Amino acid sequence: MEMGENETTTRILIIDDEESILDGCRQALEKSGYQVITTSVGADGVRIARDKRPELAFIDLKMPGCSGMDLIELISKDMPEIVLIVITGYASIVSAVEAMKKGAYDYLPKPFTPDQIRAVTKRGIEHRLLKIEADGLREEKERMERNFITFVSHEMRSPLVTIQQYIESLKMIAGETLNEDAVGIIDRCDKRIQSLQDLIEHWLDMSRIDKGTFSENKEPIIITPIIERTIEELTPLCEKRGIVIESDLKQKPPKIIGDQESLLRVFSNIIGNATKYTMPGGKISVINDFDDFYVYVKVTDTGSGIPQDKLPFIFEPFFRVKGKQERQKGSGLGLTFSKKIMEAHNGKIEVSSKEGSGTTFVLKFPRLYET
Repeated sequence: MEMGENETTTRILIIDDEESILDGCRQALEKSGYQVITTSVGADGVRIARDKRPELAFIDLKMPGCSGMDLIELISKDMPEIVLIVITGYASIVSAVEAMKKGAYDYLPKPFTPDQIRAVTKRGIEHRLLKIEADGLREEKERMERNFITFVSHEMRSPLVTIQQYIESLKMIAGETLNEDAVGIIDRCDKRIQSLQDLIEHWLDMSRIDKGTFSENKEPIIITPIIERTIEELTPLCEKRGIVIESDLKQKPPKIIGDQESLLRVFSNIIGNATKYTMPGGKISVINDFDDFYVYVKVTDTGSGIPQDKLPFIFEPFFRVKGKQERQKGSGLGLTFSKKIMEAHNGKIEVSSKEGSGTTFVLKFPRLYET
């Protein structure tokens, strides 16, 4: 093992069994001001990586008595902050790609020039800095979310419940002494408070999904009864609004692994969303089907549709497609919640729409193969 004499901040480890490669890499990189550590023994390379924690490591795939692929997999799992670059011959590019799948960032094919190794090194260090910045932002985001959830749980829910209790008490005390206008104001306050409580519960649900504590009661299920239950619950609303809701459901599709209650909320969100944007005389249709890979549910409406420039954002939190056809304002979290639940079921949710011609949502669930 050799260590470069230039004690700079950035440390680079090179693991290769060819002394000429080690010497050439060390000279090229030290001229650029890097601290270089080299070794021709794979086990030593792991020990050095754990001890010195280099920012970057070059690893040769072909070394006697040691698999470079194993080194890459081990270091990427144990020390993910180290950027790994594969040194490989032209004949083993396929192996280099496989190594990148195991955690390597880039590869350097032999033979290479000093300028080439310096360029790859520069890219690797820039990648590491971006990764550190992204990790910091993600940690800050998660910290803010945790603080917000704590605030919501302990600071907002209790006062809202208390206010709602006061409103109920006011109704009982006042009896019939309040005039129609006063009763209307109280009812509107009650509805606003309920909407805020629903919003808080939605947000808490999404937090539980992210933590993996939501949809825990998954089991093999047939999805048709859940769809039928959703349609049954929404039919009175559709009749009231003059909307036709029809279905064509297969009674015995393949089973999926799912949580019934959370999926019921997904279908209620998707179909309920269609009722908001479909005008009287319009139609909502629900069908289910399956292929070799998925069980899927398709919900189509003849509503106002979604502008093409808005489609990429409809699953973002609090995003709502505003329009005069919207019958009822929502929290802006229903589609976000639905997408997260689908992901928790290893499923997909896709949407296609044309403004003025309606919208189609397709929910795809991995089918369960029973033996």
